[in-house]
Amino acid sequence: MTQIANSTFSQWLDQFRPTGFPNGIETQGITKLAVSYQLTSAQLLALQTTAVTLVPAPVTSNIPAPPNGYLFYPTALEAEYVYNTTAYTIGNADNAFQIEYVGKSTALLSMLVTGLVDQTAVTVARNSVTSPGSKIAKANCANLGLEVKLIGTTPALTLGDGKVNLYLEYNVYCLF
Repeated sequence: MTQIANSTFSQWLDQFRPTGFPNGIETQGITKLAVSYQLTSAQLLALQTTAVTLVPAPVTSNIPAPPNGYLFYPTALEAEYVYNTTAYTIGNADNAFQIEYVGKSTALLSMLVTGLVDQTAVTVARNSVTSPGSKIAKANCANLGLEVKLIGTTPALTLGDGKVNLYLEYNVYCLF
């Protein structure tokens, strides 16, 4: 059995601490994690062309990792729009926040922005995955982080100045 230095193990474990629990929550052998991120007005206005990383790629060096690494699988997305002085103008009803693997374009989870960021009050929305809808080659998902993009008709968002607080829940799977 390989011995791992405490400092190395702690470094690896730190990537799974976004929930505030020492090592996430484990249910039936699946580690469940969550991350919160606040998108600023500038990020929202640029989100169609500039994705924002919510979960960085897992650390796989200096530790005995599963042979094919890890898979992050998003299960729920909650968004809280914090209205400031001007609601966003939406390009079309097809504009949506979309969770993808970093650098990839496969939709894992999405949420329409209509009725959320075009409001003049604080508004909350939640979407969750009830059944996986796509099959993804391991090369397009293993050891990749998760990012949010704004998809749909261009220009997507204009004029607004509010913020969006995102809360993303995801599972971590070992790939063998």
